[in-house]
Amino acid sequence: MISPVTEGSFSELVFGFVYPVGINADPIISACRNYLTQYGYDSRIHRVSEQLRTLDLDVSFDDNGPYGKRDALIKAGNKAREITKDDKILAAKTIVDIASLRPLDEEKRTIPVVRTAHIVRSFKRPEEVALFRDVYRSGFYLIGVASDDDSQMGYLQDELGIQERQAKDLIERDQNEQDLHGQRTRDTFYLSDVFIEVGNDRYKAQIARFLELVFGHPFITPRREEHAMFLAYASAARSAQLGRQVGAAIATPEGDVLAVGMNDVPSPRGGLYWEGDINDARDHTKSIDSNAEQRFKIVESIVKRLDNTALDATKLAHLLRDTVPDMITETDVPKLAGDIGRELNKDRERVLDESVVSEAISSSELRQITEYGRAVHGEMDAILTCARLGISVRGKYLFVTTFPCHNCTRHIVASGITRVYYVEPYPKSKARDLHSDAICFDEKEAHETGKIPFLPFVGIGPRRYLDFFSLELSSGRQIERKDEDHAPLNVPKESRPPRVPLIPLSFLEREDQVLTEYREVLMRLEGKPSEDEKSDVSKIEGVESSGPAD
Repeated sequence: MISPVTEGSFSELVFGFVYPVGINADPIISACRNYLTQYGYDSRIHRVSEQLRTLDLDVSFDDNGPYGKRDALIKAGNKAREITKDDKILAAKTIVDIASLRPLDEEKRTIPVVRTAHIVRSFKRPEEVALFRDVYRSGFYLIGVASDDDSQMGYLQDELGIQERQAKDLIERDQNEQDLHGQRTRDTFYLSDVFIEVGNDRYKAQIARFLELVFGHPFITPRREEHAMFLAYASAARSAQLGRQVGAAIATPEGDVLAVGMNDVPSPRGGLYWEGDINDARDHTKSIDSNAEQRFKIVESIVKRLDNTALDATKLAHLLRDTVPDMITETDVPKLAGDIGRELNKDRERVLDESVVSEAISSSELRQITEYGRAVHGEMDAILTCARLGISVRGKYLFVTTFPCHNCTRHIVASGITRVYYVEPYPKSKARDLHSDAICFDEKEAHETGKIPFLPFVGIGPRRYLDFFSLELSSGRQIERKDEDHAPLNVPKESRPPRVPLIPLSFLEREDQVLTEYREVLMRLEGKPSEDEKSDVSKIEGVESSGPAD
């Protein structure tokens, strides 16, 4: 048996945190470290912000107040990514830091340190997560800390004393900065393996449960919300939409899942197209996305309708006064401005640059329009499925992978659904602006006002659902639930290795290990002489050949 490949071990583990600016992560990190000690694991903290301070970026990190400190870190991270043209650079620097702490063997090769957990805070780009998953595979866990804008603003303003305008600036830049190499915390958060919340110390129990699953607790099973969200994600995988895959599930408060849905083009037979349907007409079979096509047509129609009559004669007169004051008299200014306008209109030559105007309109709020898409959204697909099957959704819960758009929100409100859980924020949604009378974003307000709460999902993320909850389908070791006497098996925490260990070998090294350990057995099964038998034959032949000559 080759233990590093097929058996669990007390291997190193890597935990990454992703959380928005405005969250005090110190108590969360502290709780994680404390719980890890119960499993016999020491933890090492790696701060990406400290990595930035070691780089030559010509950015001052001097203590210039809470806002200045955070502003400098954002600018430094952006600059490091811009200089290298690599959005993974800070993750790579952190990996170098992790590797540098390991001891060396006699041949100067790094060796893993058992019962050690590396805690990295914090990730800001999806590319950083991708690199860690490429290097550490299933031994890396991303922990997303959920919060809302009000909590973030409260911490930044009330506790740190940052002005409201500056606090909003930090939150917006952190979520999805306009800079090409800027922070993308919102997109990174979506990739988490587990989602926890900070309110009222609830994170302690959530971190404790998560680590119990990491270390293979045999009797922790999915909660209602985790099961429904897993099915929503599974449904999203059906979508062939060009932009994103969105899934939804509708469940009773007791946890019975009634219907699932996803975003795609509707079929004339009812529901959405399935793979293999005849005359499949989903968007990928078309030459262009219909929503993008209509946006382009709207921009084109606006630009064509703009002509020189849009020029403001008064402002043109001011422009003449400012640019050629010595060439014309004050009395000539109004007449000259009018003559210019009339001459331009007479010749029908447009002075505006169409490409500049087109770009300005395209980059405006017009890009937020979603009304012309052919796809049914995931939430609506789930609701319509219930309608086709004659199932009432009044009083039910909706689980959706992405925050609902304003179009879906009005139907959610009208349908009678009483609670919505989501994972990924959706900045294009105008739901908050258009339906503040009907929806809210925390339990307390929902209880006091009767509004429908739209709440961030908390629990094990769908991407590690089978690793944590399946006895046999995990990518790690199988879980035993009973001992030889058929009694429930409860192994002490410090004796339970990670469910999915971090194996310190490449697939080539693991192949060599298998070849080495099974070569003799396989040769015997194939009827070939083993290496030992070949050696014995060689010895016998050697003795015979060295006998006395005739």
